[in-house]
Amino acid sequence: MAKSIARLCDMREGKALQLFVEDDGDVIVSIIPEDGVYAKGAQFCGSGTQSRRTVNALRELFAAMEEDEKAIPHNVGMKLDE
Repeated sequence: MAKSIARLCDMREGKALQLFVEDDGDVIVSIIPEDGVYAKGAQFCGSGTQSRRTVNALRELFAAMEEDEKAIPHNVGMKLDE
């Protein structure tokens, strides 16, 4: 199941970093306004990628953002897994 997570930037400029992990393992990185209006950003593929380490690091970042969201919810971004 596709998942998404978003975290507000530390400077509270009304922007957030949003990551999508698609069912096939691709990772999409977006910078979004705090109101959650969605626009795709850079996508890194899970298979056939030229950036295997980047994809793995983005997946680790996704997991870290999930833990931060559990601890201190920001509740921003488009939720795909609900």
